Amino acid sequence: MAVGFYEPILPHSATIYQRGTVNLPLKASQTFKKGAPLVSNGGYYEEAGAAPSTVAYIAADNATSHASDGGAFCPAWPVTDDDLWIASFEDAFAIADNGGNFGLVKDTTSGFWFVDEGDTADQVVLVRPVETPSLGAVGDTKYRGLIKFQAGNIAGY
Repeated sequence: MAVGFYEPILPHSATIYQRGTVNLPLKASQTFKKGAPLVSNGGYYEEAGAAPSTVAYIAADNATSHASDGGAFCPAWPVTDDDLWIASFEDAFAIADNGGNFGLVKDTTSGFWFVDEGDTADQVVLVRPVETPSLGAVGDTKYRGLIKFQAGNIAGY
């Protein structure tokens, strides 16, 4: 099977685009990629740490590093439990994965976040796989899938 590559987590639901983005003040020294899950830290936002327990936003652009808190801003999409997102998955798709709860992990090479079937943090649910030209068929590794964030893992829910 072909091996794809990771891409950013992006909105799939039209309602996410209709709501638009918010411009978040960033913690100092943030250098994350578009599609990164963001969390609040002292009134500023930063890329989530490993196995984040809650997520508030998904970055709509790459972060621009700045020396002080609030010295840079990043547009971001708010996360709700009703919206569909498209994300890369690490492993090959299996029918048993549909409806499964999986965790989010950051790829240290590309800087993009992906869904890992082996991670038990359970931030997201796989709604269904999607075939994309860049990542190959759903039987391939690193396929794209439609996900929903679980309400218990969304900051403020």
